[in-house]
Amino acid sequence: MRRGIRIISQMNIWVSVLVVGIFLIGGPTLWLISAFGETLLDYAINFIPMGLWFADEPGTVEWQQAWTIFYWGWWLAWAPFVGLFIARISKGRTLREFVLGVLFVPTLLIFVWLVIFGGNAIYQELHASGGVGSAGIIDLVNAWELPAALFAAADGIVGSGMFGWILSALMVFLLMSWFVTSSDSGTLVLTTILSLGDEEPPKRFRVLWGVVIGLVAATLLMAGGLKALQTALIAAALPLSVVILVMTAGVLISLFGESRHSLVAAKK
Repeated sequence: MRRGIRIISQMNIWVSVLVVGIFLIGGPTLWLISAFGETLLDYAINFIPMGLWFADEPGTVEWQQAWTIFYWGWWLAWAPFVGLFIARISKGRTLREFVLGVLFVPTLLIFVWLVIFGGNAIYQELHASGGVGSAGIIDLVNAWELPAALFAAADGIVGSGMFGWILSALMVFLLMSWFVTSSDSGTLVLTTILSLGDEEPPKRFRVLWGVVIGLVAATLLMAGGLKALQTALIAAALPLSVVILVMTAGVLISLFGESRHSLVAAKK
């Protein structure tokens, strides 16, 4: 915790702030700030309708299966690991602080992240020298070349020279370091569970399961690329959804029981 995950996480934060700052300051700053307010308000108004929306046309069905359902599965598959990890590092916090910190802070940061990166790409397409939609980023996204689209948006800010190379290198570093941090966190939680709650599981367990997780991810990517990884995550999320429902019921029962116990103690 102290020497591994913490150091990498702090490094990720500082590099992320640097990259976001470059995109924000180097891009259309005022336009991005305006877009953030507009899209946040629009999201708040349409949150429930969008959450209940179900695709019924061929094109939209494929999009929902490739993105929305995949992210549902991704979140469910990671929920037990991330939840236990956050609970461990939040020891001493009240339940209110925990819920507010986990629910609202990451969500707000994701809004900022998406507006700054996606907003720059949209702005470049809207104001391309060859006309709307001629910047080439949309074509890359439609061709499913998402990393290339990210780097193309970066080139549109700092160019393709030395500064462009530095910014691209920073983004590649972030892609690797955030994956390593997530994998480390999952490995720590997994070994803690297998060690029956031991907060300092044996190192051999950490090494073994860290290698296993890496090999499974590498095998899926080699076997079918991102599509195979998405399919595996969605399949794993189905049984985990049942486990999460049971865990949720257990937490509610525990909270109600503690509330009744507190009331009884107060009356005495």
